[in-house]
Amino acid sequence: MVFSDGTEQDLVDLLRKLGELALSMVAGDEGGTIIDHVAFSPTTIDHAQCGWFQMAPVSVCPSVQRMGIGSALIEAEIGQLRQNGACGVAVVGNPAYYERFGFTVLAGLAPLSKHDAQFFRSMVLAGEARSGTLRYASAFG
Repeated sequence: MVFSDGTEQDLVDLLRKLGELALSMVAGDEGGTIIDHVAFSPTTIDHAQCGWFQMAPVSVCPSVQRMGIGSALIEAEIGQLRQNGACGVAVVGNPAYYERFGFTVLAGLAPLSKHDAQFFRSMVLAGEARSGTLRYASAFG
């Protein structure tokens, strides 16, 4: 199932241009074509930097979806965030998909946009769960 509006590459370019791309990883096929990409950018909670990140965009070529490539990349990058000392990560997307990785609703932590609330999940990587309003990097608007 395709959930793309076709602008993911533009968002990644803007994150990169603004210096807001904290971690980015791609997977390619045997011919060198990129088939998967996962990006992370820093967030704030109640306007404070606190070691939390937003996972977005997550892009997997439709022809290789449901093969585990996206899952492997997500798990590898979350592991890298953990190793780098990140405190947590948030995502907006299909709850059934992201809850498989350990994302959940954390009481008291919410996205700035009410529109995102029903799809917002987060994961504590280190320390205690945070509460407050999570704001995405400026590239998200």
